Amino acid sequence: MERPARSPDLNPIEHLWDYLGREVAALNPPPRSLHELKQGLLCVWSSLPIPVSDNLINSMGNRCHQCIQTVGEKEAQFSRGFGFIIEPTI
Repeated sequence: MERPARSPDLNPIEHLWDYLGREVAALNPPPRSLHELKQGLLCVWSSLPIPVSDNLINSMGNRCHQCIQTVGEKEAQFSRGFGFIIEPTI
């Protein structure tokens, strides 16, 4: 796939960081120091449910397909503004 190379939708680690951030934010009591934050993050990381990572891996094909469609739609909108059509490359 040519682009978008830096799309957060295509970077599973971004979704994993989001999950970890929400879990750490939900800790009770909340971390009050950098050390407690580190310990909380390590605790959340070590108890990461396998389905979370499996879902990220299994959803990559669908996310790539959606990204290709979105890029194709944007190219078509752009080209219509100049009076010509560019066929999306897949």
